[in-house]
Amino acid sequence: MKKPFRHKWIAIIAAALSLSLLAAALALVLNGTAGPLRSGMETVSRPFLRLFSPVSEKLHQAETWFRGMESLRAENERLKEDLAALEQEAMTGRLARQENRRLRALLDLGAAGQQLTLESAWVVARTPDNWRRSVTLDKGTRAGIRAGQCVVDEHGALVGRVSQTGTSWCQVSLLTDPAFRLAGMGTNSGVLGSVEGDLGLMTTGEVKLTNLTQADPVQLGEGVVTFAAGETYPSGLVVGTVTSLAEDPGGLTQSGVITPAADLDRLGEVFVITAFREDK
Repeated sequence: MKKPFRHKWIAIIAAALSLSLLAAALALVLNGTAGPLRSGMETVSRPFLRLFSPVSEKLHQAETWFRGMESLRAENERLKEDLAALEQEAMTGRLARQENRRLRALLDLGAAGQQLTLESAWVVARTPDNWRRSVTLDKGTRAGIRAGQCVVDEHGALVGRVSQTGTSWCQVSLLTDPAFRLAGMGTNSGVLGSVEGDLGLMTTGEVKLTNLTQADPVQLGEGVVTFAAGETYPSGLVVGTVTSLAEDPGGLTQSGVITPAADLDRLGEVFVITAFREDK
């Protein structure tokens, strides 16, 4: 019996609400019109309008809050975009500074009486076996690269020499390759020797300095540079530093070990010396 009674009251409330809404609507329609009809409609609708006024205010506040949240979300997205743009600008600035340092180093390379023509290239492959040390570059004869030309890193330190060429690629034998040979000179003593790759030193990343007599005053810690007279590579390119000296069998000659100045295990962009002129 309770359920029908409750349903009855719900129906009565719904009917009253409908009448109040209808009265409010008519009151709005009759706005500006005097008379008993308008007064009656206002009297009927006033309690219900008072009842629903707080609800309407809460709905308005909720709408304002949601609009504020949407504005905050949009502002957050704009800030994220601005931050990403600033990070990109910072990265570009760092890369520009690195490029500037690299170019300054290359300009200093030709300061000691050398005029070098450099062709930049990137290492795209390395020799996959344990018997050679060479890399493949992404430039070849189309860029003026020929066999025998020297390759240096961004600091001007010798990396190796071009051994094979194609139209758009070339292979470079690194200093540590057993087939590498180049004339070298001590920067302090002026002693001439042969810079050679050695199979026994290949795993340590070092090279030999051979053809030295016992009387040659080569010292530990002495720098070694390239030496050439009208060859396909210039003199004065930094090879590395003498880290050890040893007497050869027979006791008439000695040889040294050179640690290369270039980091041969982390080569990226390198530079092929396609032409040079040494000022006399």
